Amino acid sequence: MEITFDDITLRDYRLSDVKDEVRWTNEDTAWFYADTPWMELEPVDPDELREDMLQIISGLPDIRWRFEIETAGRHIGMVSSYYLDESFEPTPWAVIDQSKNARENHSVRGLGIEICEMDFWGRGIGGKALTAFMEYYRGLGENRFILETWSGNARMLGCAGKLGFTQVRRKKGAYTVDGKEYDGLILEKLI
Repeated sequence: MEITFDDITLRDYRLSDVKDEVRWTNEDTAWFYADTPWMELEPVDPDELREDMLQIISGLPDIRWRFEIETAGRHIGMVSSYYLDESFEPTPWAVIDQSKNARENHSVRGLGIEICEMDFWGRGIGGKALTAFMEYYRGLGENRFILETWSGNARMLGCAGKLGFTQVRRKKGAYTVDGKEYDGLILEKLI
């Protein structure tokens, strides 16, 4: 499946993407630490990742939970989604039936985005990718979206603000980065 929006494409994962994902996880990790600097990124084994991706590719659901982002002929990152309950707690994938009736029982769609190629940061690509992703789900009858971030993630906060997300929850001092406390934020958009 492919979705084109402006100058970006959201598309299904390809086996050729494994090389990028290995590099993003083992070498070019700035994207991860911009998003979650309090966590440690575990290196991946290329062969294990390839096997995992083959399984995912062979069993893609009708309703996608992840798309790769491509622009200017390059694979630069991904958008993904997950369900949250009314208290904004994650719903385990194992208990979710991806059918339309089951989706109606999970009222909040959490969204994630990673622009892993630093030379594409600050170009508005994240906003375009999230817009295309929300439009995909809107076409499936969903209209409520959540972003979870932290108060030190200026790029994500700027993108979310431009897209019309508003803060619905703030957890003071949720994260400590380089000895400084930051708040955990939940942002919401209804379309």
